[in-house]
Amino acid sequence: MDKRAAVRVPVRVRAQCRIEDLVIDGLVEDVSRSGLFLRVGKTVRPGTSAEVELTVEIVRVEVQPRAGMGLRFVGDGERAARPLANFIMKQHATTR
Repeated sequence: MDKRAAVRVPVRVRAQCRIEDLVIDGLVEDVSRSGLFLRVGKTVRPGTSAEVELTVEIVRVEVQPRAGMGLRFVGDGERAARPLANFIMKQHATTR
């Protein structure tokens, strides 16, 4: 059973994740109002602060069956909540 509080919407968007001086290229596979999944070739430890336009925290790392990191939005998420909600709803409508 999925314990997430927010609906995840599949997307395929290229993104860069910045962790101090390290920049990791990746592909956003799904997004919700609380976070996203970024498929990457290199991962870092959970709890590390990172930036993907918004500040996020790495909450989980997966190696199998897909390498990537689960990210949760932190900080001033309210400022971005409406545009993000609009984006999710638009993506959800196009995937039906």
